[in-house]
Amino acid sequence: MTIIAFNRHWIVRWHWLLINFIAVAILLSLSFWQWQRAAQKQQSLHMLSQWQMQKALSLRELITDQSTALLSSESLMARDGATVNFPARWLAPYVWLLDNQILMGRPGYDVIIPVQENNPGNIALNSGAISSIVLVNLGWVAAPAQRTDLPAIQIPAELIVQGIYRAQAGSFLLGKNLEDLGQWPMRMQQPDNKLLITYLPDSLIAGMIYQQRESPFAIHYHPVVLPPERHKAYALQWFLLAMAALLVGLACAKGNDEPHFAEKPL
Repeated sequence: MTIIAFNRHWIVRWHWLLINFIAVAILLSLSFWQWQRAAQKQQSLHMLSQWQMQKALSLRELITDQSTALLSSESLMARDGATVNFPARWLAPYVWLLDNQILMGRPGYDVIIPVQENNPGNIALNSGAISSIVLVNLGWVAAPAQRTDLPAIQIPAELIVQGIYRAQAGSFLLGKNLEDLGQWPMRMQQPDNKLLITYLPDSLIAGMIYQQRESPFAIHYHPVVLPPERHKAYALQWFLLAMAALLVGLACAKGNDEPHFAEKPL
């Protein structure tokens, strides 16, 4: 099919037009997604800087509001990125090893334990006393040479939790998460509070605290891995690729300036 537009003849091949349209749409959507990621990272950096200027919270202060009411999981999102500092005790023997953690090219695990604030009594609420448990990521440990072996983990009975609280931990997962062999530590693929709470003797608050100092393991957690500028550069890259794909499609569709007519035989 040939159409005339802008004093040009354009050859329209519908299958190539559809492929070009899909390619441009995908590239533009990737550009928009990276731009959104840049805005999210900028907001996250601003939030973290605001929390760092404030006094570190105890576990009691983290999970309760001014009226001493226990915050819901949704309300805890407002505390995302908060710095925390409190004495804690490990709930032995529970230790989970977060799989597929790479540090300086070496495979290993992140060591995750449940802790309670180490103070007399429980967290007092209007309706009684509720003792809350929070997960703490202590850092990285190297994996043994054999997949069937797990590293030997030594956890102090008491420790000072100094880190960053993140209201959401883990992501979408397909397949089996936890390898329950009836002994500790246990290997898992993603943190899942609803799953882990079944092993614990008390309530488990949403999210996780990432230890930032004084840990027996290698601390490697960074709240923001890629800066907003990197995402903006990726957004520009995808946009330019979309424009290039569009120009290639137009160049392929361009015909001669004048229509060609075959000469009739005399």
